[in-house]
Amino acid sequence: MALREIDLVQVRRSGEHFKKTLREIFEHIPRTAHSIAGLARWTGVNKSTCQRLVQALTKSVDGIDVIITLPGPGGLNQINSKFKKLINDQESLSNFAQMVGEYENLIFDYATSQSELKRILLQSQAQGAGTKDSYTRKLRKVAYETNREISGETVDLYVAIHVLRVNKDDDSYLDELVVANRVGVELSRNARPFVQAFSGNQKAITVTKPVSVNSTNIHEKVTNESGEYLLEDFSTMDIESCFSGVGSLKNSLIYNHTLAPVDSKKFDISVVFLDYKTQRNPIQHEHKIFCQSLMQRSPAKRIFMLSLIEKELDRASTIQSGCYPSSIKAHEIGHNPEDLWSERFSDSAEIKLFKPTEEGIGTKSNIPHIDALMSQVFEILGDDPARYIGYHLDLDYPLWLTSQRIYYDFS
Repeated sequence: MALREIDLVQVRRSGEHFKKTLREIFEHIPRTAHSIAGLARWTGVNKSTCQRLVQALTKSVDGIDVIITLPGPGGLNQINSKFKKLINDQESLSNFAQMVGEYENLIFDYATSQSELKRILLQSQAQGAGTKDSYTRKLRKVAYETNREISGETVDLYVAIHVLRVNKDDDSYLDELVVANRVGVELSRNARPFVQAFSGNQKAITVTKPVSVNSTNIHEKVTNESGEYLLEDFSTMDIESCFSGVGSLKNSLIYNHTLAPVDSKKFDISVVFLDYKTQRNPIQHEHKIFCQSLMQRSPAKRIFMLSLIEKELDRASTIQSGCYPSSIKAHEIGHNPEDLWSERFSDSAEIKLFKPTEEGIGTKSNIPHIDALMSQVFEILGDDPARYIGYHLDLDYPLWLTSQRIYYDFS
């Protein structure tokens, strides 16, 4: 018997909460006991149980995966008894014991045993995916059409490209390049002006008027310093004439759509933010999370988000995505996705892998200009796409004023 979608959502959220509890308890475990063999030696619990506990924390991709991977109640109770003798932090111990109790209740709410619950969850995921996706898309389209009429704003396509690499001069830092490509922006005369905001990582950022570049002058105008660029080849001609300054927080660019050449008509715009030494290298530093996000400020028909990461960084991290209300807040920077489990929407886009060196992603995605856009990105960076691995998210009619996020976890 498959679970209803509402039950799957509840199980997924419980699993995400459990993963947060696991991460907190592991902060009080010696580093040598974070591996399967190390945890087995430290607790005296068999390796099979320790393997499932460690993998629920380190290998799970979402909350349902956590529930499927965790040891059974017997194994968890055994580990709980050992933790009480070995760990002094009472709050973490109390939370872990509560998790064990909630896990037992979860099993008997939906099944008669852990193995049956696992089977039901796998069956529910397989049976419900297509029907759920189709129905949810219809609901999102209705919401888009309503929000478009209310706001007087619409965007045909949000494309975001994020590139993450180790700084070439100082490997203790990372560089990030963000491309904000907006296609088919249409704002009524009474609508808000077009605003493109950028989020910093471990430091506040200040943007200025972008330097206009194209394929013929890109090498002359791009410098080795952080800054903003307007990609003329992927923007409406003379769109820079609409530039009206930066926002009050100094991290956003404002374009007045009522000025020529736009005059409240449909337009395209592509802006780049290049941030050298955006944050410390998590391979070497205690800060282990890197987050990239794409927010839909205006109701949109589609978003396509690409994340290109150096292979060295990709090998040292795990990736996870989610949909959250609004853009990332300053107090959320550095938090693991499971820390924000109560903020995450259940309906999130699937992450897919691709090779940046392969031509044809424009054909596969039905976004013809994206291959040329990525090529120009690597020209700006002066880098080789063969050094990178790519991931992408694709979603029709995303929820208005939400952000799609990709998290890299280096812990």
